[in-house]
Amino acid sequence: MSLPFTEQQCFFVAILIFSVVGFQRGWRRELVSLVFILLAAFLVHQDTSNAVGSFIGRLPAIVGYAAGSSQPQATPVTGFLGGPFWSLVIFAAMVALGYYIGNKAFPRPSTPQERFIGIVPAVISGAFVLGYLSNYFKTIGGRSTVSVDVQSPDPLNYVAVIFFIAVIAIVVAVIASRRKAAKK
Repeated sequence: MSLPFTEQQCFFVAILIFSVVGFQRGWRRELVSLVFILLAAFLVHQDTSNAVGSFIGRLPAIVGYAAGSSQPQATPVTGFLGGPFWSLVIFAAMVALGYYIGNKAFPRPSTPQERFIGIVPAVISGAFVLGYLSNYFKTIGGRSTVSVDVQSPDPLNYVAVIFFIAVIAIVVAVIASRRKAAKK
C-alpha cells in the first residue's frame, strides 16, 4: 500500500493537528496530557502486554502465598494479553486517560495567551506519540508489522522545527498578553 504523501508531509500534518488541539485545549490541559504521553512513551514497549499478562497470570499464586500457603502454586503463565497489538492498546489507553484527566482537571482556557502557550506541550506530545508509533511500526520481533511504502519519520530529525514552532507560539503568547495588559 502506498500513500500519496511523503514522510515529511505526514509528519508535519500530524504536528499541525497536535498544534491545533493544543491551541484549543490550552497549556494547563496539555501539560497534564504531556505527562501521561511521556509516561506511556517510556513505560510501554512492544513486550509490555506480555509482562502484564505474565503478572496477571501469576496473581493467584502470589495471593495464595501471601495468605499463608506453604508453597507457592506453580501456575502456567497463559497469554492473557499476548502479542504486540495489546501494547498499542495500552499506549492508546494511557494517552486517552491523559487527555481525559486534563479536561476534567482544568477549565477551558479563557485568554489567548493560554491557548498559544498550549501549542508548545502539544507539539512535544505529538513528537513523542509519533516517535512511539514510528518505533512500533518499524519492527516487532525482527519483522515488519505493517508494510507501507513510506518510511516512518524520525521525530529526532525534526527537533529544530519543533523548537521553532515552540518559540513562535511563545512569542505570539507574549504579544497577546502585552496587548491585553495595554488595553487595561
